[in-house]
Amino acid sequence: MWEEAEDLMAIRTMFEENAEQYRVYIEKLEESELDEMVDYANQSGGPFRTSVRDILSQVLLHGQYHRGQINRVLRIESAEPVQVDYITFSRL
Repeated sequence: MWEEAEDLMAIRTMFEENAEQYRVYIEKLEESELDEMVDYANQSGGPFRTSVRDILSQVLLHGQYHRGQINRVLRIESAEPVQVDYITFSRL
């Protein structure tokens, strides 16, 4: 787990492996599979049922939330925040 990683290179490797696993999964995903329901328990053990489409949307949006938090900390520390707006990356 990333919490147990001892250095930034280990975290970067985990990030890259995770990104690759998502890429492989999404490339194989059929449009019809997006509406399939997934049964799971949250971290508190509560049962939920959510579509693949909504789970993937949550993954994308939740990451943006944390990027905003990091930029806020950078501003508090008088550091230059990084660009996190989607449009910036869509222009590449």
